[in-house]
Parts: sequence; structure tokens; C-alpha cells
Amino acid sequence: MKFLTALLFALIAISISSAVADHQCGVHRCPDMHACVCEAGVFRCVYRCDDVIISQTVTRRWADNSGASPFAQVEVTVKNVGHRMVKDVTIGTIGMNLKDNNAIWGISVEDCDIHLPSYVDLAPHQTHTFGYINKGHDAAHLFVKNINLH
Repeated sequence: MKFLTALLFALIAISISSAVADHQCGVHRCPDMHACVCEAGVFRCVYRCDDVIISQTVTRRWADNSGASPFAQVEVTVKNVGHRMVKDVTIGTIGMNLKDNNAIWGISVEDCDIHLPSYVDLAPHQTHTFGYINKGHDAAHLFVKNINLH
């Protein structure tokens, strides 16, 4: 059972860290690095999402195995800077390679995507914070992949 759990985690980590592909946005497909915005049931693709800002801070760096395996602990803040309630945010990743299956917290991972937990809605100017431990010296590149506004 531990082997299957480890294998599943490895597959998720590989999928999360792989290059981003086009993704569904209502009846449209958004290209790489574009956000799908759903506002009052209307879907649109935008290059830059002005409703949510994702900021990251590397809070700690260290290395295991005599320096051969570096890690970076990262704190992430997702902030609603728009005027509407944010019901869900899907965060895309590039370069995320988690240390292990406990190396991400305060966020939901579903089908290789990162989402705000289902119990979190962000009113204007509210934030949600989560963290992760990435293999390497740096944080992964995170971007808004999908957002649901109300």
C-alpha cells in the first residue's frame, strides 16, 4: 500500500511540474499561461488575471545528503484584489517538484491542479495563505489558471 501511495504521489508531482497545456474554459480553450475567468456564467480567457494576485516568499532553504538535495520552503498568499467574491481559484504551476506527499498544506490538490479549499471564498481584499516545500533552491512559478467570480 505504501508503494502505491508513493507511486501515486510521484505521478502527481510529475504531472504538476510538467509544462502547462491548453485547458478548457467553458466552450473555449485557454492557451498556456492564460487564465480562464468565469463571471456570472460567462467564460473568457485572459492573459493576465487582474482579480487575484499570487505572491510567494521563500521562508527557508536547506540541503540534505551533504548538500546534494536542496529544498526551499515557500509561503504563498492568494489575494482577491477585485471587487467581486472569488469562489474558486485553480493555480497552475511550472517547476513545482514537491519534496514528498506532505510537502504542500493549506490548499487542495485535485487531478494535478491546485485549488483553494472548498470552504474558502475570498471577499474583496481577503487573502488565503498556503505553503509547500519545493526540491531545488527556488519557488515554482505559480499563476492563475481558472477563477470563478460571483
